[in-house]
Amino acid sequence: MKTRNFRTFLSIFVLVFSAMVFALTSNAFAGWRGTAPTTHPAGWYGWHNVNGVRKYYPNLSITPKYTMGAPYVPGKIYHAIYVISANNKIKMNKIIDNIHNALNDPRLKGHIKIELMAFSAGTHLYFKGNGYEKALLQLKKMGVELAQCANSLYELHIPVSKLYPFIKIVPSAQGEIILRESEGYAYLKP
Repeated sequence: MKTRNFRTFLSIFVLVFSAMVFALTSNAFAGWRGTAPTTHPAGWYGWHNVNGVRKYYPNLSITPKYTMGAPYVPGKIYHAIYVISANNKIKMNKIIDNIHNALNDPRLKGHIKIELMAFSAGTHLYFKGNGYEKALLQLKKMGVELAQCANSLYELHIPVSKLYPFIKIVPSAQGEIILRESEGYAYLKP
């Protein structure tokens, strides 16, 4: 009986001790500890816990100052192949956003060559009337190569006429990826 009471006491002690440690080290009670200002500093929002102190990060409506990252090499042309293989609107939107982010990165702007490769179910990104024509034409205008796997069209019984006319057909996605990576292209998926 004594062992059972001791275990119960020990369990309660560990639970209370854990709650106290959490309360003292997390920002859940930062105001109670007197470490958190009552309002956010101007131009900043949100916070995260750094050694028990509330640290703020900038409001996204304000252009942040870059404090780190890989340096740009003057005169170098960078290469990337983005790959989509899923018929998923979220992934399709994300890959288009990711390409725009790369094209607009100040270190890469005007110094990057991008290819968007669709295969398997990702072929749906290039279907006529799917709502992506404007976005794809904008990418094409920005210099992005839009490629489609011929093997996927054959295997899925999709006629080329179902695709937007400005899409280039390559023999195989796998071959295209291998060749592009051998040329130094970065391989990226959403």
